[in-house]
Amino acid sequence: MEQDFLSQEEVDLLLKSLGKEQEEAEGGEEQSNVKPFNFDELEKISPLRYARLEQIINKWTVYLFPELKSVVINLENISMESLSHEKLSDFILKIPLPSAIAVLEIEPLEGKFYLIIDPRLLYTIVSVVLGGPPKSYRIEGKSFTKVEYRIMKRVLSKMVDTLDRAWREFVPDSGIKLVDIDDNPRHLITVSKQEMILLATMELEIETFKGKFFLVLPMKNLDPIKDTLRNTQVGGEDLRDLVVENLMNTPVVVEALLDRFTMTVKEVLELKSGDLISIDKYINSKISIVAGGIPLFEGILGTSKDKKAVKVESLLDTKAKGE
Repeated sequence: MEQDFLSQEEVDLLLKSLGKEQEEAEGGEEQSNVKPFNFDELEKISPLRYARLEQIINKWTVYLFPELKSVVINLENISMESLSHEKLSDFILKIPLPSAIAVLEIEPLEGKFYLIIDPRLLYTIVSVVLGGPPKSYRIEGKSFTKVEYRIMKRVLSKMVDTLDRAWREFVPDSGIKLVDIDDNPRHLITVSKQEMILLATMELEIETFKGKFFLVLPMKNLDPIKDTLRNTQVGGEDLRDLVVENLMNTPVVVEALLDRFTMTVKEVLELKSGDLISIDKYINSKISIVAGGIPLFEGILGTSKDKKAVKVESLLDTKAKGE
């Protein structure tokens, strides 16, 4: 009987195949170290825009500007930089200690919401209020002084009051109130570090300085009204009225030009404290009243209740730029 033996060629092929199986097994061990993607992290992220919330924030900036300008006289602009989703833990790591934190409640929603002023912006506001320059200051991690705290509380109160005013216009039977002021961002972790937030990043300009403040809205707290915040329910004439209303509330710088004159560079450089510059205007002199760089009215200098004033006499026939 003929015996079945493997030829040398068949033995070589078998050994090669065993080597490949060993390499594949080793490769499989390396792949086992790869971490699986956690799809739960995307559970609450929605691609839909929160259109009504954007309207609320835009109206908020309109209401806030004149209120804050009464405190920060050289305030230039307030605007929303972005509206995004983020993990609460990731956001907290970006916020220095201490920070100006207003703890909010939005009736009838449950849970806490937060309004946070970056300390670099707060220190700049304090500097301006006390007569200093609007520049960035180093964050030292120390607690706020009594003076800084008083200014912080005043600014936060104006922010919350104007936010409440704008919120009530767009979300019926709801309102925002300030319940506490904190300075430690770590206190914002109330439930889970993985909690998702809706983050409105706001930018405030004081002359050449730009600083940020944030509106932090935990997603789970917004669930009862998320559809309301996504839906504008505005169209046709309503949309036109909304645009006109926002336009009418836009701040405009109005200037009364006393005089214009020409000087050489040498004369300007030689000016020193105590020098006088003559202005060829007197009481009852006519001057131009300018808005947005465009002369719109002609007025007369005078006084009202012991204060300097300008009486509007006539409307100038001036076309806007670009016409």
